[in-house]
Amino acid sequence: GAGTLAGAGLHLPAGTAAAVQGAGGSVAWTVRRGDGGGVECPPPHLPARRLRLRLPARQAAGLALALSPGRGGGCQPSAPPVSRLAELEARRLRGGLGPRPPPLLLAVEDPWARLGSGGATLNALLVAAEHLSARAGCTVVSSDVLREARILILHMGRDFSFDDCGRAFTCLPVEEPGALAEALVCNLDSLLGTMTHRQLCVGSPPGVWVCSTDMLLTVPSAPGIDWDGFQGVRVIAVPGSQVYARNHGVYLADEQGLVHDIIYKGTEAQIQRCAGPNGTVPLVCGVVFFSSDAAEQLLATHVIPPLDACTYMGLDSGAPPIQLSLFFDIVLCMARGMTEEDFVKGGGDTSVRSARSVLWTALRAFPLSMACIPDASYDYMTTSASNHIRSLTLLPGSASHLRFCKTAHSHVDQPSLLEDGSSVTNCLLEGAVRLAAGSVIQHCHLQGPLEIGPGCLLSGLTAGSSPALQGCPLRDIVLQGHHVRLHDLPCRVFTLTGLLDDWQSPADAATYLNVPWAEFFHRTGIREGDLWDAEMPRRSRCLLSARLFPVLHACEALGLEDVLWLLAPAAVAGERLARWRAAWRMSWQELLPCLDKAAELGARRALFFLQGQRKVRRVLLGRQDSSLLPLTRSAVHEGYHEAVLCTLDEVASTAGDTGIAARALACIADVLSCMARGEGGLRSGPAANREWASAFRHLESGDIASGVRELAAERQKWMSRPALLVRAARHYEGAEQILIRQAVMSSCQFVTVRQVELPPLGHWVQVTCPARLDLSGGWSDTPPITYEHGGAVVDVAVLVDGCRPIGARVRRISEPELRLVSLGGTPQSEAAVELVCRELEHLQDYCQPHAPGALLKAAFICTQVVQFPSQKPLRAQLMESFGGGFEVHTWSKLPHGSGLGKSAGKGLGSPSCCQHQDGLSPLLPCSREPGPGSHGHVWCLAALALPVLPAGTSSILAGAVMASLYQAAGKAASTESLIHAVLHLEQRLTTGGGWQDQVGGLVPSIKIGRSKAQLPLRVEVQKIPVPTGFTQTLNNHLLLVYTGKTRLARNLLQDVVRNWYARLPSAVQNADALVSNAEECAQALRQGNLLLIGKCLDRYWQQKKCMAPGCEPLAVGRMMDALRPYVYGQCLAGAGGGGFLYVLTKGPQQKEALHQILAKTEGLGNFSIHSIEVDTGGFSVEVVGCDPKDSAHPREDVAM
Repeated sequence: GAGTLAGAGLHLPAGTAAAVQGAGGSVAWTVRRGDGGGVECPPPHLPARRLRLRLPARQAAGLALALSPGRGGGCQPSAPPVSRLAELEARRLRGGLGPRPPPLLLAVEDPWARLGSGGATLNALLVAAEHLSARAGCTVVSSDVLREARILILHMGRDFSFDDCGRAFTCLPVEEPGALAEALVCNLDSLLGTMTHRQLCVGSPPGVWVCSTDMLLTVPSAPGIDWDGFQGVRVIAVPGSQVYARNHGVYLADEQGLVHDIIYKGTEAQIQRCAGPNGTVPLVCGVVFFSSDAAEQLLATHVIPPLDACTYMGLDSGAPPIQLSLFFDIVLCMARGMTEEDFVKGGGDTSVRSARSVLWTALRAFPLSMACIPDASYDYMTTSASNHIRSLTLLPGSASHLRFCKTAHSHVDQPSLLEDGSSVTNCLLEGAVRLAAGSVIQHCHLQGPLEIGPGCLLSGLTAGSSPALQGCPLRDIVLQGHHVRLHDLPCRVFTLTGLLDDWQSPADAATYLNVPWAEFFHRTGIREGDLWDAEMPRRSRCLLSARLFPVLHACEALGLEDVLWLLAPAAVAGERLARWRAAWRMSWQELLPCLDKAAELGARRALFFLQGQRKVRRVLLGRQDSSLLPLTRSAVHEGYHEAVLCTLDEVASTAGDTGIAARALACIADVLSCMARGEGGLRSGPAANREWASAFRHLESGDIASGVRELAAERQKWMSRPALLVRAARHYEGAEQILIRQAVMSSCQFVTVRQVELPPLGHWVQVTCPARLDLSGGWSDTPPITYEHGGAVVDVAVLVDGCRPIGARVRRISEPELRLVSLGGTPQSEAAVELVCRELEHLQDYCQPHAPGALLKAAFICTQVVQFPSQKPLRAQLMESFGGGFEVHTWSKLPHGSGLGKSAGKGLGSPSCCQHQDGLSPLLPCSREPGPGSHGHVWCLAALALPVLPAGTSSILAGAVMASLYQAAGKAASTESLIHAVLHLEQRLTTGGGWQDQVGGLVPSIKIGRSKAQLPLRVEVQKIPVPTGFTQTLNNHLLLVYTGKTRLARNLLQDVVRNWYARLPSAVQNADALVSNAEECAQALRQGNLLLIGKCLDRYWQQKKCMAPGCEPLAVGRMMDALRPYVYGQCLAGAGGGGFLYVLTKGPQQKEALHQILAKTEGLGNFSIHSIEVDTGGFSVEVVGCDPKDSAHPREDVAM
């Protein structure tokens, strides 16, 4: 029959799917009715416009994909074309049709049921050519459009006993972790990948591919097909055993690969003639390729009787039906061993012989070649239940290299109860559900306790069926739930068969539920007359026609128990017999035309997202490193985003853990961003709209449940268009940052401060710090990575050009105010920015990184020198505790965005803003006396837009400020306390930095910092001992190159955190690699091995680029290429994107040599090279006197 290589006609599924793109590249989705009519329209979410697509190398300009039912004789109508088209469209949206999907998707309806695979191919080719002709502006079908077209025709096949949607939509136990969108993997998806962008079609010339969907087919990623000089038609074969070939088709080909014959179910001798040197034979796997010339000739036959009867045009013209096989009526005529007489006479009735004569004339001149793919596998999907179960449970002979897994897209409460060799796909198994080896469950929602023995296939069962299954002996049976539509009445019907039953064998010699019919009748009390009409011939009485399955009952609702009783012993069966007889029952043959495939696909989709919601809970609450972004994309594409949002709301509000809640909020932001479908603006942006303020306040206060509830309520107002969705996503990321800050601030418990003597009034406490180089592990210190994954960073404190470039000094002053001064590059520089705070409200913008003096304001608050918020005025606080106020000076010789410990967004001010970013607040006058020629007060220089240093100072500077401020306030803190205090400050400042900067700049020499994957966050630092003299060796081989490029780390940080919360596989794997590389680098330093250290640096730079793509500007890349022959390794400091490049040179003292090399390299811009040396002393704290005549700048610093 159709769907197998059977009888005299090698019938592949007659239903057809074709895909076509015309040279114009316009996009249309065409639904073709069986009467040849059609409606062409764009999908609802896309405007009707023309698109140009650039196809991969050696791909033709025209590409299209079409699906048709592909029915053989006796099949029920397939799913409507609209359903099939919707399935294709869903795959296009989620990337299942490749990176450049065909712009023309067709669902082609066969003109009549008994068309055969050959007739369906011709009809689909005609429909595709018609659409291409219309696109080319032709008024009639023109074969010229096939010249550069690429067409894929997929025969959808006939009915399948074990899947209501047919073999093409049979789900495979496969998960694709790398897929853009998470979805069930059907046989259709596997074949689309095999045929199109991944394997078989790659490198082929323009033409028409034809493929069946009734088999599991796997092909190596490089099939090795030689297309040079190809002409005519090529069949694809798969090596198989001679035993398997006895029930299948094989090719007889010569050494040049030219086909002489096609043999189906041949004798042992015939099969032996086809065998190769290794004893395998080339199996017919249902794949054929027609060159554009051959396709044109085939298309030309559609107007010649009787072949015109194969197309919808023939139907419309009143031509009588004809059934043709693709292989035995079309392909076979080109086999070299076939004569015209033998070929034409083998055609059966007159119409087929006439059709064969036409095909011989049209196609005989084309050579028929064969490509047998080594290591490919072919497994025909038979009607045997045992074979089907074997194909899905990884037993020998199955297509195991599809990477089948025991549990695919399923939530299982107790996975240990699933034995190896079993398979669960798209299921929700709650409670104790035990599954034996050799059994399969698909599309079921079951509640335990249940025990399913070996040899079972369960499909389409809902939670309401579970009570009937409990305690029922299940072994070697097939139990399925079906969506059925009787006219306009939808209902559910259950069928039950045995593993060994044959659908079509006469009852006299067959079994039902694995026992002879006679034994079944005796046990249940059912009679033959209950199943078959008296006038039905005995040879026609088979399982297929037996009215076994209750559909409706006049008085009671029917359920699973109404078929399960057929398994019961005689004593129990008697109680159910009368109810069974009173029900209206149907046979499988009668049910087939009533199967509601659209409802079945919808139910599978609903179950997929129901278990997906459980996956969301499982992944988030279990802190798993699985990415939810592919599931998010699918939920948005399929319209299930609201269910996912509700689940995320629930997890965030009930988890009781700020880390879990923060990740849930980040996932909500991903959902909203996906809903915008790439429109609405950039993902990163401001997140301080007043409408969200109330929710944010709840989160800040620790009331996560109320905060999440208010976020969800506000979210509903922002769902109407892409721009609002993107803005809502930004605010969810803002909410997530609040929770990250709360998690990181748990490190405060590792800050200990003791009281010491206050320095004298007016005496400066000055702290100078080295810069730092991160040799490996950076980004693993970034929250939330550092406390969810664990971090390790190797840092070295360095002097730049012989000095410590970062510093701060603080002194007490008599006036009860805070004077904040940013100097130039040295302590002796003139003030670049000055700010005076006299009231507490002047500190309220401490959490706005770009506000003037934000870092210094935050330092006063975090050191608790100032209590904020407080009912007590600032002046009163300062006078009571310190007898006056404070003056703070900061400086840094490092350029903005250098990567040596400077972080964007932490500055004292900028030319565009002063006290407030909105520019509406009055400027604060400085308390210093006005200079000559001035009138009144001295204003903040930033407000006057005078030249200032770029906004931003480093975490190291924050450490310097806090150390000096503690000392000036009569307090002292250890280095470990300072490291954690800076973490706390940066969270209050909302810059969200990690801990590597302060570890690098506050701890001397070479060290490795580590944090565990836990809260509270604690950083532990270990100095790395190096061989004697190796520190000087490093000094001689390390150089700094300023690239002249700056970067904004904040944008990079947002992307990194976003990718981490999404748990992109690349981000998770890279986090692992960063930590392991840090440990390797530390070991290389202990050994004093420059070569290994250089390898770690190069590896580290690749890891940085993976974590933050785009951090290597073109000029920097050119610079690194020029230096590569002369260095062991090199890396941009910090986050990358610009700033300083540090290099480990092969030779010592290479500063001048490298300068000459770079001077000769084009396109580098302004660069400079600096010497560096390891700082073995660490940061310094001094209390110094000052010249009383200059209260702003000490003229001579004197150590006290």
